[in-house]
Amino acid sequence: MGSYLKEMVIWHEFDGPGDTSIELLEGLCHEYSRKTGVRVIPEVMNIVELSARLNRIGEGGPAPQMAMVPADMAGFGANANYSPVPEELLALAASDGSDLSDSMRSEGIAYGLPVLTGNHLVLYYNRDIYPAPPGSWEEIEAGGNGLIDQGLIPIAADLLEPYSFIPFLTAFGGWPMRGNTPCFPKNEMRRALHFVRAQGERGVLASMNGSTELLDRFIGGQIGAIICGEWIYNYLDRQMQHKLGVAPLPSVLGIPSLSMSSSIGLVFPGHSLESELREEILSFAAFMLSEENQTRWGTEVQRIPVRKGAREKVIRQAGADRATLIQLLEKSRPMPIEPAMASVWEAIRPGLRCLMNEGADSAYTVVDRYFRHIADVAQPNNY
Repeated sequence: MGSYLKEMVIWHEFDGPGDTSIELLEGLCHEYSRKTGVRVIPEVMNIVELSARLNRIGEGGPAPQMAMVPADMAGFGANANYSPVPEELLALAASDGSDLSDSMRSEGIAYGLPVLTGNHLVLYYNRDIYPAPPGSWEEIEAGGNGLIDQGLIPIAADLLEPYSFIPFLTAFGGWPMRGNTPCFPKNEMRRALHFVRAQGERGVLASMNGSTELLDRFIGGQIGAIICGEWIYNYLDRQMQHKLGVAPLPSVLGIPSLSMSSSIGLVFPGHSLESELREEILSFAAFMLSEENQTRWGTEVQRIPVRKGAREKVIRQAGADRATLIQLLEKSRPMPIEPAMASVWEAIRPGLRCLMNEGADSAYTVVDRYFRHIADVAQPNNY
């Protein structure tokens, strides 16, 4: 441990070079370690591994003192043996009137401490290809052939990820949860799957890996617009500068497409707040929520801080695209964070895997089968 008397580990998602948040997190860990003599070690992994490792803690798997996760992972409380967040930390998150302090509360228990908010999907567009952002799918279709003739892809997204599919589902009036219970939106799911498949067949919409190909080809000028997350803005801004535009997701037949959104914050696995490192953990969490560090999240890596005062400061200093990105959060719908939401993602994902190759009907059958598997038979209204 060198000169450090104590060590703490924090797990964090890393989604490839586009994920610049890790730059600031590593810097904050180093700064805190230098100031306090308590070493904070960040360990990064992809979202799938992070989820799996957290869920294995209750079975005896290794646990960090903290993990920084999206809000739906607050629903892992039982499997990951999370310590509830103390009221004094929640009060700090809400100290300037923020309404997000309870945004990682699952089954009535505050299992997460929000640090950032956002995580919503927006339309990023290349101004050299689209001088003005397309506001609807009808507009994208109308201009699609001209772009295809130039060897360009009109629009792309990572359609193997259920999170990226949600805006299509909401455009047809669907939502995958009713209260705390998975709910299969039959007609809306069928229409959304058929719509996505039809756009793909026309060559208007392409699906690509969201961490690599999607970003590389968009930055390279091969794609006119992409549906991607708020979290990637900093990377795209660095790479594209004035070419990058930010706009609302395109509507479908006049109906808005709504993205999910969520907080990102700290959880305390393995009952870590009952350990001998409790005071050090609480100290680091308070450090992450300080006004100065909250503002740094907004200015250095262009994320959206959870504290209202820091968020307002970032908006005042932001350019037009950055301000649009933050304001579009208001047009999103909070992601359900109950434990059952994990089953919803696992129900939708297999259908998306076969959508483009096997067709919408096959994809619907797969999703329907998985939803039936997870449905609560005690509530027949789910089906």
